[in-house]
Amino acid sequence: MTSERPVVTPAVVLEVAELARLHVPEDELSRWAGQLSRIVGYIDQLAAIPEQAFGGSPAAPATPVRPDVPRPGDGDRALAANAPRRLHGYGVVPRVVGAGS
Repeated sequence: MTSERPVVTPAVVLEVAELARLHVPEDELSRWAGQLSRIVGYIDQLAAIPEQAFGGSPAAPATPVRPDVPRPGDGDRALAANAPRRLHGYGVVPRVVGAGS
């Protein structure tokens, strides 16, 4: 375990909040930074545990293995049922990243 504690600054909190489209009041930035720093610190503690501490690998894979074969996905019908809007045969969704949104 390292003695150096990760630090999440208020600037990082603002950047993450902007990406998540959250409004964080200015007076709460330091509290959020402290909470996120503790979370990152816990993750670092877990990363410091040697893999040998968890024992050997499991006898069977965690997920059943199945053949990777293509199957029909009802492409156009599924798009029509799930896209909020269509334009020229393509699904149109609201923009969620980038400037101007």
